[in-house]
Amino acid sequence: MINLIHRRRFLERSLRLALGTAASASLSLPACFRRALAAGALPVTNKKLLFIFLRGGNDGLNTVIPWGDDAYSATTRPSLYLPPPDPLTSVTGRTPDHPDLTRVIDLGNGFAGLHPALKDLGPVFNAGQLALLHRVAYSKQSRSHFDSQRYWENGVPRDDYVSDGVFYRAVVDTGLYQGRQFPAVSVQSSSPLSLQGAIAFPNLYNPARYDLLGLADAGADKAKLLAATNAGYAIPYPVKDNRDLIFATGKQLESSIDALKTIGVTGNAFFDQDGVTHLFPVDTASNQKKFSGSAFGFFSNLKTAAQVLAHTDAVVAGTQLDGFDTHTHQGSLTGNQAQLLGWIGWAFYALRRYFLDVSPQLWDDTVVVTLSEFGRTSKENGSLGTDHAEASVMFLAGGKVAGGVYQCDNHSWKLGPTGSMFLVNNRYLGRTIDYRSVLGKLIRDHLGATQTQLETILPGYADPLEHLQNGGIAPDGFPIIGEPAIL
Repeated sequence: MINLIHRRRFLERSLRLALGTAASASLSLPACFRRALAAGALPVTNKKLLFIFLRGGNDGLNTVIPWGDDAYSATTRPSLYLPPPDPLTSVTGRTPDHPDLTRVIDLGNGFAGLHPALKDLGPVFNAGQLALLHRVAYSKQSRSHFDSQRYWENGVPRDDYVSDGVFYRAVVDTGLYQGRQFPAVSVQSSSPLSLQGAIAFPNLYNPARYDLLGLADAGADKAKLLAATNAGYAIPYPVKDNRDLIFATGKQLESSIDALKTIGVTGNAFFDQDGVTHLFPVDTASNQKKFSGSAFGFFSNLKTAAQVLAHTDAVVAGTQLDGFDTHTHQGSLTGNQAQLLGWIGWAFYALRRYFLDVSPQLWDDTVVVTLSEFGRTSKENGSLGTDHAEASVMFLAGGKVAGGVYQCDNHSWKLGPTGSMFLVNNRYLGRTIDYRSVLGKLIRDHLGATQTQLETILPGYADPLEHLQNGGIAPDGFPIIGEPAIL
């Protein structure tokens, strides 16, 4: 592994040490640091990326199901197994309009299908705007939740010393953060590593309470405080170390708060085509989908992330969904995984509908992507669940995404008891796609990074032994395909 240390990284780390917590609130840096942090010409882009981290390690084998492989069976997965599609309801090239939801939903390639809980993905898949990437992982996979989540989010597997995130670098190293009120934002309980760095991007745990010192939206108290703040930094007061930086932080925070309030994050008047079903079930009144109440927090966060992307200059927004660590009683048609997959299926449908309603161009400019730290064992365990393994599935959707099933078909899949499902330690699904190849494709060809910038954002691209772009034999001896043709 080539570990690249550039002047930008040195300046950034020095800044973090010098400013400590003061810098952690900053969305704006002095010109000297802006020049150091932006490599190459500043891209001009309207592109957007929304990520959803499926935390816990999603079982890819019961998400996009290789029913054409006899190794996927009631013998290997007694309580998890789902029968293949009904030939009478199967169609070629798209999911059936009225699938038998006691069986795998046919994906039209004679080999792979969706878990029935993902039925709401049908319209997105049939529009050719959903890519399902199977067997995604990284070399020398860690099976620790903490470590593997870190490597997915910092973009450098097996490196615990890279403390900034891959999406953070995608926004900062390209210069995309400059001049934007919301370059990137997360909407969840705490800021994810993928967006952490010396320049702090906001995390909106409860956007309804996002305000300046708890003051009202408007009024004499707030106006008095802002006037005093402005006066406190005006001439003839003496110059002090970091005064410009701290003042810029406050002004950026003020403008960001005001911008957030204009997009109406507390509203939820977004409906499916029937005019009745809410796209985002955030409470009982909007829960026409009849999800459990535990879904409300996720859909509230997802709604806010979508609104920020749609109505601000944000480039990246993201959230997470917990609960995929299914060691016990995972379930097949019902159970914990099925419930979570149902939410994900509707989330992708709702996001597509929402962005299209705002503007068809916005949906063309947006990619929605999922991440998850690892997959699950190919054999069911003694507790009717699955344990930590290696490869899993990534979902990608967008108006310009090249939809379809990747690396789960008769041509790429090795069949049988010693085939793809048991390629690693005779227990795990073996990878053929490195997750960095997927993110690299998105960061360069969607967000607009140059190849040189990409090699600092994802250092593995600078190492010819990694083969992340064009494929080859990875450092651990496994063949990978390189970048999938998803755009």
